[in-house]
Amino acid sequence: MSLSPGDPESIGGYAVVDRLGSGGMGVVYLGHSESGRRVAVKVVHAQYAQDEEFRTRFRQEVAAVRRVSGAFTAPVVDADPDAVQPWMATLYVPGRTLSDIVAKDGPLHGRELRTLALGLVEALRDIHRAGVVHRDLKPSNVLMAEDGPRVIDFGISHTVGNEALTVTGRLIGTPPFMSPEQFATPRDVTTASDVFSLGSLLVYAATGNRPFDGSSPYLTGYQVMYEAPALDGVAEPLRSIAERCLGKDPADRPELAELQRMLRALRDSVGPVGPVDPNAPVVPVGPNAAVAPEVVDAAGTHLRASRTPSDPRGLATAAGTRGKDRSRAGNRRRRGRHILVGLAAAVAVTGLSIAAVRIGSHQTGGSQSPTAHASSSAPATAVVLPPKHVPWDYQIGGVYPLPTGVRVVSRSHEDAAAPRAYNICNINAFQAQEHAEGDWDSDLLLRDAHGDVVYDKDWGEGVLDIRTDAKRQRIAAKLNTWIDECAANGYKAVEPDNYDSFIRFPKYLTADQAEALMKLLVAHAHEKGLAVAQKNTAELVRDRASVGLDFAVVEECGQWDECGEFAEAFDNNVFVVEYTAKGMSKACSSWSSQLSIVRRDQDVAARGASGYLRKTC
Repeated sequence: MSLSPGDPESIGGYAVVDRLGSGGMGVVYLGHSESGRRVAVKVVHAQYAQDEEFRTRFRQEVAAVRRVSGAFTAPVVDADPDAVQPWMATLYVPGRTLSDIVAKDGPLHGRELRTLALGLVEALRDIHRAGVVHRDLKPSNVLMAEDGPRVIDFGISHTVGNEALTVTGRLIGTPPFMSPEQFATPRDVTTASDVFSLGSLLVYAATGNRPFDGSSPYLTGYQVMYEAPALDGVAEPLRSIAERCLGKDPADRPELAELQRMLRALRDSVGPVGPVDPNAPVVPVGPNAAVAPEVVDAAGTHLRASRTPSDPRGLATAAGTRGKDRSRAGNRRRRGRHILVGLAAAVAVTGLSIAAVRIGSHQTGGSQSPTAHASSSAPATAVVLPPKHVPWDYQIGGVYPLPTGVRVVSRSHEDAAAPRAYNICNINAFQAQEHAEGDWDSDLLLRDAHGDVVYDKDWGEGVLDIRTDAKRQRIAAKLNTWIDECAANGYKAVEPDNYDSFIRFPKYLTADQAEALMKLLVAHAHEKGLAVAQKNTAELVRDRASVGLDFAVVEECGQWDECGEFAEAFDNNVFVVEYTAKGMSKACSSWSSQLSIVRRDQDVAARGASGYLRKTC
């Protein structure tokens, strides 16, 4: 990832030569000392440097890393937590994250899996001996170096026996890899919490699936606390080991010494670990695996949206969309951000995890997109990604001449592309346009038990029935004609809207169905030389690579503190539209140096029309 305008030339005496990654809370640079030693320098975003609670947490992180010394961690070289912009330099470890390897290359087997498992046990041994609980052991915090794994990012760790720092009113962590006690009693977690996280991580490494994987962080938290883990495809002896690690009661989990003895039983040869049940369904893994409809996605991930619990205690109750407490006028503007509330305390998925590793970046300005990988064959025309961090405009509600300096614009597929700009073509992909149900075959409209069309009442739009492969193919065939028009009319990318319809209609639709349709659209768009934007849907941002999505168009990520998730997943190739002064202020203060941001009126009206508003940072 190349340096951006405004990046420092040096930090604490270390010359900055490259960006390694970025997240919601800071940036990691590749630097070197005068002697040439390479280091990963983590620098806190300026706005958080003024937050004393965050600065205290950063001091704790520096102290925790200093305490830990071992072959499977990245030692701290230098730090200044009291600088105007706090920073910390650790030894640079060349390698990819476990999450990147599994997502792109598929699960680990044999010697690789055994080396990972035993290396992580040794890493936790060193961490725990130093009196530290990591609390955020997950695939993106594990670097796969040539000589074994490295555990990084101690941003939310704490010292055993001391009070854990918790952001007021929120828990901190990554729900699929958190322990039950992190949800229930976050200030009282022990080393057993890391053992639980290790169990989840090993299941992911071996299968590509998370043992707890709800359709939202809140449902995932419910599963962690109350449901048995999903261990489909985990062979013995790892399955039994994982079950022990994932015990709800910390006392039931093995100590590290016992866990090390058990993990030595893993086979050290190529191929799946342990015997395979001949009666078990075949679970495809890897980005190019064949898909069994409604069972797994292309990466072999079991999507269990249908597992939403019936919960009389109100721990995981579906609530209305975030957008329903404000106007949603304007028949083209999309939102539909759904949340699930409950879980005694809200879960906050923080942006603290910034992997000290080179992240493969997309090419812009004329190069072929590496994300054309999702198609079954290479695209016939080069896919060009939009330029990053440039002025942009959002005109899906009505077109007008581009404001001065605008280089990227999103418009409805019904409108002409703007000259001398990178044009994104907006299509309504998962719902029928208002009053346009007649454009679709009757059986392609989702219907309730009485045979009535299911409507998104906030928009007056009939929802499309994407529940079977046959219907998805027919829906895609129609949408692909619009994509063809976009390509013919000079657009460079397509923005399929309402990707998040499954969240608003969980009684009928699931995430895997939405992703299956999106993959069909991505494959066709790439063949036509169009890049594809993920529209909103932070719930699926982790799957963006396997689906094949190239960049993001996001509404109100500043308002809902989601910009970091999209920035990290899409390497800052994110186009933000805000609709409120508060959201715009938050987006600009945190992300104006990295993302493209514009504020529009609620109706996204054309200039000169009533209510028109357009502002930039």
